[in-house]
Amino acid sequence: MELETDRQEDGATNRPLATRLIGLTLLLYIAAAALSAHIGRFADFTAWFLYAEDRWLLLAQTAILAAALIGLTPGRRAILLSRRTCLALALGAIPACYLGHYWALCGYAVSRDEQLAIFDSVIFGRGLLAQPLAVAWQNHIAALNSLFLLPASHPIGWVSAYLPINAALRALVGQLLDPALANPLLTALGGVALWKCARRLWPDDAEAATVALLLYLGSGQVLFAGMSAYAMPAHLTFNLLWLWLFLIDRRWSDVAALAVAGLAVGLHQPLFHPLFVAPFMALLLSRRNWGRLAFFILGYAMICAFWFAWPHWIYATIEGGNPTAPPVDTDFWARLRAVLANQGGQRWTDMSANLLRCVAWQPLLLLPLFAAGVVRVRRNPIALALVATSILPVIVMAILLPDQGQGFGYRYVHPALGAAILAAVFGWRHLVERDARWRPLAIRTLIGGALLLLPAQYLMTRDYYAAFARTDARIVASRTDYFIIGNDDAPSSGALVINRADLTNRPLRLFADKIDPDLIHLMCDAHGRVGMPTSAFYAPINRYFRGTIISRSSDRRIAALGPQLTSAGCRVVVVGGGT
Repeated sequence: MELETDRQEDGATNRPLATRLIGLTLLLYIAAAALSAHIGRFADFTAWFLYAEDRWLLLAQTAILAAALIGLTPGRRAILLSRRTCLALALGAIPACYLGHYWALCGYAVSRDEQLAIFDSVIFGRGLLAQPLAVAWQNHIAALNSLFLLPASHPIGWVSAYLPINAALRALVGQLLDPALANPLLTALGGVALWKCARRLWPDDAEAATVALLLYLGSGQVLFAGMSAYAMPAHLTFNLLWLWLFLIDRRWSDVAALAVAGLAVGLHQPLFHPLFVAPFMALLLSRRNWGRLAFFILGYAMICAFWFAWPHWIYATIEGGNPTAPPVDTDFWARLRAVLANQGGQRWTDMSANLLRCVAWQPLLLLPLFAAGVVRVRRNPIALALVATSILPVIVMAILLPDQGQGFGYRYVHPALGAAILAAVFGWRHLVERDARWRPLAIRTLIGGALLLLPAQYLMTRDYYAAFARTDARIVASRTDYFIIGNDDAPSSGALVINRADLTNRPLRLFADKIDPDLIHLMCDAHGRVGMPTSAFYAPINRYFRGTIISRSSDRRIAALGPQLTSAGCRVVVVGGGT
């Protein structure tokens, strides 16, 4: 799709431009509304967020665009910001994302990925590779929540199954500052790296670098992910640092790029960085740059070998049986087979929703500019590589994991957002040369996004995180020793079962369906206080999900399990909605 127009005289209307752009955004809104109606409000998290958030964001984009096109005249002056101003804008992401962590995200981690980044960072901050488990709890790790933990047959310790660099970065920041500053710092560094990439690509066009940075900072997905504990901001930043070094094309910069790659592959999953660099390796192949290609291929072979062996090495620290014989589901290939074997039947609806969600959280003009950049790939191999590395994660994740779960926009393309922005700048340079109205249109839509879209995203995000943060605070306020939570008590209630690595938190949160007689004996021998929530306890979560799923399982559990706990010596505390 090529969104171009012929040159227009000052003051003339630009009907083709207005018709195409408004038609595009309106079509995306209609698609989101229709898809949401088709798959239902709560088929999964992707469906819910499309229904509750993204269709309205797409409608707001249409309104902003319609307003921005009114009286549009050519902007002959380039959009230029000085190097110092660009640096100040990039660094401004630090306070914005840090304050947003506590204001928008309520200082809380909802998703398991966020929780385990914090979990691991605490372990690493103590100088450990895995946290030893008290003997009494070694047989009850599933009740404490073992989701995405490195599996062991006889666990004597625990740590997540994710690779460690993202959590290690958080732990490193935490040695001196609030660990919640890790992703804000990375987000700012990513903006600087993107600006550097643009200056390398277009050394004689300072406007290109300015536009790239403004698109980056205008992305709700970039900013809100920067408020979280997700690994995606680190993926984005390390990929952009790698690209900047790759574009320098010197021996020292290639060595530095490979060092960055060593960290990038080990951030949390080994897939995302190789997906990013693959098109650039193909570019070296097409140019028959055999020496440079061999250097990178050999380097990546060693990096991947190291990180693929990592789970086996860590296994020896958590296995109390035979640490030299890891179970078959420890390695990445076994986990990949498990993912492929457990795909649901909503692959294409989920992927359609993911892409709509991605557009809803980006700057308004990113998609049409990217589409215009796609046209330029015929003339520029770098543009082709950038477009390819932007699209490749969509294709691969459609096969591997179409359901992204929670996130801002579409987080599986987050590592490639920098490449998508640079591809869009190729489109920008082409379009603005033909029609200078793109300049004021870009300024107007960026301002409109800052005044309307980002605040709307802030309110939507806060509503979601606050529902779980308030419920979590009620658990803490119960002043019990243990708190029993069912996976189906409320939507995503299992996310509340998160414990500190050293089990010093009180109450300890336990999965209801993993409580067995031995665990009852452990809890009740010391006459522990056991919190059991009623269905009313989950009111904040149920209100957020608008009563989509109201479960009475917690009430039934009180009637069935409560007497067993009491007879075993526990003091059962029924926790209702008023606590």
